[in-house]
Amino acid sequence: MGFFENMGNPQGKLGNIQLKSMNKEHTPVSLWGLKHLDISPDDIILDVGCGGGMNINRMAQTAKKVYGVDYSIESVNLSREVNEDLIVQGRVEVLEGNVQSLPFEDNTFDIVTAFETVYFWPDIEKSFGEVKRVLKPGGMFLIGCETNGAGFFMRLCEGLMNMTAYTDVDLCQFLENNDYKYIKAYLRDGKSKKETIKYEGKEITIDDDYDHFSFSDRFVQWMTVTAIK
Repeated sequence: MGFFENMGNPQGKLGNIQLKSMNKEHTPVSLWGLKHLDISPDDIILDVGCGGGMNINRMAQTAKKVYGVDYSIESVNLSREVNEDLIVQGRVEVLEGNVQSLPFEDNTFDIVTAFETVYFWPDIEKSFGEVKRVLKPGGMFLIGCETNGAGFFMRLCEGLMNMTAYTDVDLCQFLENNDYKYIKAYLRDGKSKKETIKYEGKEITIDDDYDHFSFSDRFVQWMTVTAIK
């Protein structure tokens, strides 16, 4: 498998190197996305497309238990390595699986997260329905993306990586089609240090107090979308 194909489904030594790089490079946008999540000590969380496992680790510092699932065995192995101590403590579990058929019972999770992964999901509306199935009533689905739609660079990536860079309008529509409620989009402009919040046809813009340095936020608009089952 080549370099670009590996980005969506990391395999082998190259995949391991890419996952470790993504753990570092995706940290700024992941931390910003997590700002929009209120985790309680009783929460059971699922991270879909868990990649290198860093977001599992971050959320497990507060949550009762965090599960990770990924269809890349390389991702599963690295996530288990990164979270080894938490796995021993029974606070983290990482499984190989596919978002179209999650290996969990209905109404299991308080929160489901998907960081930098929905670009690669097949039949995304069906996948959002599967996420909803495993969420508890009133549970939250959070999607984190480093780009809102496809600018020049992302259009290039779409061609090379077999991915789709969705807009906030796209994602909100897919969620609405699956009967999610209280759908919100948070859009961050790193250049102007502003965050726009879109909810029920309204938009408000607030000052952005996020201060972690990132190269990407000078060129693309970060996006976090949340919805409730």
